[in-house]
Amino acid sequence: MYLLILTTLLAQTLGLAVPGVVSDINAANTVDADTLPFPSRQVFQFSQLGTWIENVAARSNGDLLFTLLQPAPQLYALTAVQSNAPQTTLLYEFPDMTGLLGITEIAPDVFVVAGGKFNGTANPIFGTFSLWQVSLAETHMPCNVNCNDGAPQPSFTKLLDLPYHVYPNGLTSVPGKPGVILIADSTGSLLRVDVNLNQIDTVAAVPEMLPVPGWPFLMGINGIKIYNGYVYWTNSFAATMYRMAIDEDGFPVVGTSYPACVTATAADADATPTFTPKVEKSIDSTNVTVETVVFMPITFMDDFAVADDGTLWITTNPNNTVVAYNQDTSKSVVVAGGQTQEIMAGANAAVFGRTDTDSHILYVVTAGGLNSPVNGTFVEPAKVMGIDTSNAKANGF
Repeated sequence: MYLLILTTLLAQTLGLAVPGVVSDINAANTVDADTLPFPSRQVFQFSQLGTWIENVAARSNGDLLFTLLQPAPQLYALTAVQSNAPQTTLLYEFPDMTGLLGITEIAPDVFVVAGGKFNGTANPIFGTFSLWQVSLAETHMPCNVNCNDGAPQPSFTKLLDLPYHVYPNGLTSVPGKPGVILIADSTGSLLRVDVNLNQIDTVAAVPEMLPVPGWPFLMGINGIKIYNGYVYWTNSFAATMYRMAIDEDGFPVVGTSYPACVTATAADADATPTFTPKVEKSIDSTNVTVETVVFMPITFMDDFAVADDGTLWITTNPNNTVVAYNQDTSKSVVVAGGQTQEIMAGANAAVFGRTDTDSHILYVVTAGGLNSPVNGTFVEPAKVMGIDTSNAKANGF
């Protein structure tokens, strides 16, 4: 990973092209400049400073769910998203945590959320993290507590403690396998969790997942998505996206065997946390193949969304931008925000709408520049933005 970064910087200095490397994400030949930035609107914004929306998921009915990292471990629903007056409802504040991280849907209207305790913003406390199930099936939103309308009430159930894992961050569901998810542990590994069996496997731990030495936070692998038989992930401070082939069960493809697996079960939750996990099976993982998707000349690559055509829509948090990257043409462009602009301050996760009328809208959540103020001074409450990507195909995306 570090060799790639050094090679890229040298090539850029000499004016050479490097496959999978974006030398200038604002290059004039990427798209028609008259169409930039893409149209966007503010969908919702908190009224108080100190708020940090960490992640977002879209429901099939058009609602959005988003998690808070700060100031409290809360899950919100945003309804009537496409109207002029969206409504925000606090669904639940999770106990024994200080912040929430990733969210993913494991079955229709059933979601899994990760959370735990932090010292400050991004310093996780080992052994405090857990996974919770959120069931919204057949519930009536935004009414969520004591509605007396005869509809089922949302339920919030603790699934698993993660006593052996330091920083379970991004979550994504394995297609066609209800209850099976992959988790990015930002200290440098990929977890596979089957909530049906209460089983946790560490299925990959490769250099491309490790934090870059010398940066202030222990942040390697971060955003994670599955697309077309591959698991994609960002390594945040390396400003690089990678991918690895996986099988239909969510295990990395390594020829005839699975990679080294470290398995823990729910019964292990009562054990005293230790940095040496219990090893139940260990198989050679040297045949795992990691591909570099794209390196960008930015300081941080956060979470992302993948469009149906494979275009990657990447948030950059302290760079205050959303970048589109076409895997087929290697075209890229900043579609919203800018390093010194406030509109996407701390953009850190994104999801496309799921209805016929908003499937072209990329919903982006922000931290309001809380950890890295715009121009060194500007901080605002966290918000949800909607970017109209209708012009993407016309511009080669």
